[in-house]
Amino acid sequence: MYSKLGTVIVIVALIFPFAAVIASVARSESALTTIVVAAIAAVFFLTLLIGSRITVEPELETAATPREPTKPIEWSWDGINRQPGEGEDQGAESKAQH
Repeated sequence: MYSKLGTVIVIVALIFPFAAVIASVARSESALTTIVVAAIAAVFFLTLLIGSRITVEPELETAATPREPTKPIEWSWDGINRQPGEGEDQGAESKAQH
C-alpha cells in the first residue's frame, strides 16, 4: 500500500529539523543541554510512534444505541431568551411584552 522510499523520505523530513536544532545546540551549548534537547525530541518521536500503533475501538453496547440529541441552547444578547432559528420580528414582539 505504501512505498518504502516514500516512508523513508517522510521520516527523514520529520527528523531533519530536530537534528538541525540538536546539532546547533551541540555546537553552542553544554553537553547537558544537548542531551536534554535530544531527550525531548526522542520522547516526542516515541509518543508519535506509540500513538500511531494504538487503535481505539468503540464498545459494542455503546455504539449500537444512538443517543438522543440534546435540547437547543437558549441564548440571550439583550436579556431576551431566544431559541436558535427565531427571526428578528419575534424578538421585537417579546420586547413589547416586557
